[in-house]
Amino acid sequence: MSGVIAQPLRLRVTLAPVISLLLFVAVFAGFQGGRYFMANRLQELGILCALLVFVLGAWLAVFRLPQPEWKRWVYTPVLLVGGIMLTWSLVYALRFGENVLYCLFASREFLLAFLGPAMYLICCSGYERKRLERVLWCALLALMLNYLYFYFTLDLKETFFSSDHTVSNLVTYDEWRGFRLKPPLFAIMLALLAGLVLLFSPGGIAQRLFALLLVGLACYIWSIVMFRSTLATMLLSVALFPLFLAARNRVAWLLLLLPLGLIAMPFMTGVAMDHFLNADGGGIRLKSFRIALDHIPQYLLLGAGEDNSYGRTYQDLFAFYFYPSDLGFIGITFKYGILGAALYLYVHVTIWLRLLRGNWAWRDANNGRLHPLLWALLIFFTAQTFNLVLNPGLAYAQGITTGSIAIALCGILQREHYREA
Repeated sequence: MSGVIAQPLRLRVTLAPVISLLLFVAVFAGFQGGRYFMANRLQELGILCALLVFVLGAWLAVFRLPQPEWKRWVYTPVLLVGGIMLTWSLVYALRFGENVLYCLFASREFLLAFLGPAMYLICCSGYERKRLERVLWCALLALMLNYLYFYFTLDLKETFFSSDHTVSNLVTYDEWRGFRLKPPLFAIMLALLAGLVLLFSPGGIAQRLFALLLVGLACYIWSIVMFRSTLATMLLSVALFPLFLAARNRVAWLLLLLPLGLIAMPFMTGVAMDHFLNADGGGIRLKSFRIALDHIPQYLLLGAGEDNSYGRTYQDLFAFYFYPSDLGFIGITFKYGILGAALYLYVHVTIWLRLLRGNWAWRDANNGRLHPLLWALLIFFTAQTFNLVLNPGLAYAQGITTGSIAIALCGILQREHYREA
C-alpha cells in the first residue's frame, strides 16, 4: 500500500519544478517581458505555458474539487475568453469583410486570462502556494532586470524612428525626459508596492535584502520613465487604504465622500485629458479621439471589433495614425461597443471587490498583517480605477495577466482560510 501512495508523491515532486518554470514563463511573457526582442514572440510561448498548466491543473483537480467548483474554474474562463475572442473577431470580420481566423489570432492575448485559473487549479492539486508566490517574486525581479538590460543596450533613438510600428512603439520621447524605453509598467508598480510591504514583514535577512533589491530597482526605473500621473494615482491609493479600505467598518466613510468625488470628477477628468492631449503626440491623439467619437454611434452596441495585421487594419480603414489602444476608455468603447465597455467595468469592479474582501480576510486571520502581493494588487486596482478613463489596462496583455493573477490569489487564499477554519 505504501508503494502505491509513494508514486503520486514522487510524481508531484518531479512535476513541481516543471510547473514553476511554465508559470514563470507565462507570467514573464504576460507582463510583456519579451516585447523588446523577436517582435514579442515570447508572448506566444507564455500563452502556451499558461494553457499547459491550465489543462494539467484541470485534469488533476477533477479528482480533488467538488464538481460545481471545478466547473466554475474550468468552464467559466473557457466560455468568457472564448466568447470575447469569437464575438469581436466575428464583428470585425462581418463589418469589414475580413478573415475571422486572422482576427481570432490577433486577439490571442486574451488567452493569458487562463493563467489565473491554471494557478488556482494546480494549487488545488498539490502545488504549494508559497512556491507559487516565489515564482511571482522571481518573475517581478526578472522583468525589471530585463528592462534595464535592454534600456542600456538598445539604441533608443534608432528604435524610436524605426519604420516598424511594433518597434518604434517601444520608445517614447519628449524634450524634458528624452528617449525612454517603455517599461513593463504593471509589474514595476506591483514590485514597488509588494516590495515595500515585504521589507517590513516578519522574515530573515535574505527577505530584507530581496525586498530592498525590488524596491531599489523599481525606484530607479521610475526615475527613468517618470510616469507622474501613474505615480500620483498610486500614492493616492496608498493614502486611501488606511483611511477607508483597511477594514470593513471604514468603507462607510468612503461612501459618504462619494458625492464629493462625483462633483470633482468632471474637473479631474478635464485636467487628466488636458495632460493626456498635451503630452508627446497630443495633436495626433486628438485627431484619433475625433475619429473614435465620430464612429462610436455607428458601432454603438458591439463596436468595430478586433482588427488583424494580415488584412485591413484600423489604420487602413480610418487613418494611418489611428490606434484605439492609445485612446483609453474611448478606444475600448470604439473597439468593443457599449456591451464590451460594460463587460470591462463589471470585470474590473469584480476583481477589485474580491481583492478588498481578500485583504480583509487575510488581515483578520493574521493579526492585522498585510499579504504583500495581495495588498499590492488591491492598491494597483484602486489606482487603475482612478486612471480608468486614460488607461483601461485590463483589455491588454499586462492587465489581463494582472487581473488573472489577482483572481487566482484571492481564490487560493480564500480556500486555505476555509480549510483551516
